[in-house]
Amino acid sequence: MLTQFSKLSLDTDGRYANDSELQFIEDYLESVDIRVQTYEKIKANEEAILEEVDARMHELNENNCLYNMDEHGKEICRRDRKQAIKYTSAAMVINDLDRLRDGLLIWLQTIVRAVGYEKFVRTHYPIIQEVIQPYLTPEEAKFILPAFQLDCTILGA
Repeated sequence: MLTQFSKLSLDTDGRYANDSELQFIEDYLESVDIRVQTYEKIKANEEAILEEVDARMHELNENNCLYNMDEHGKEICRRDRKQAIKYTSAAMVINDLDRLRDGLLIWLQTIVRAVGYEKFVRTHYPIIQEVIQPYLTPEEAKFILPAFQLDCTILGA
């Protein structure tokens, strides 16, 4: 949304915006209630979601086949996972996946590549998507899942 407002400001410099240029605002206003509701549900269930994702990742990593890290490394991953869910949810609320991609994901992608965890991330984000769905209605899920898919695409590349 912020990216779209910025683009609208540049595109309409010195003139009034036309109806088609303003359509994104109407579209957003029609979806804002469900976006906020989705955000609130994720926030309320964050700890349960994180615990289930952690348990599923632990199962998948039997015999360290997916990743090998000490407790400190696992704690860093838990912290990063929590932050990723918060930032991804916030981007969904304001309908600005471009800002999420350019502001956070490209930076995190550099870190993921530097430590060689692309395989971990390609497994991790689909699990977040699976775990989060039971907490949401299908209508709510359709707003947040594309944001998590963007996370997976960028970070797992």
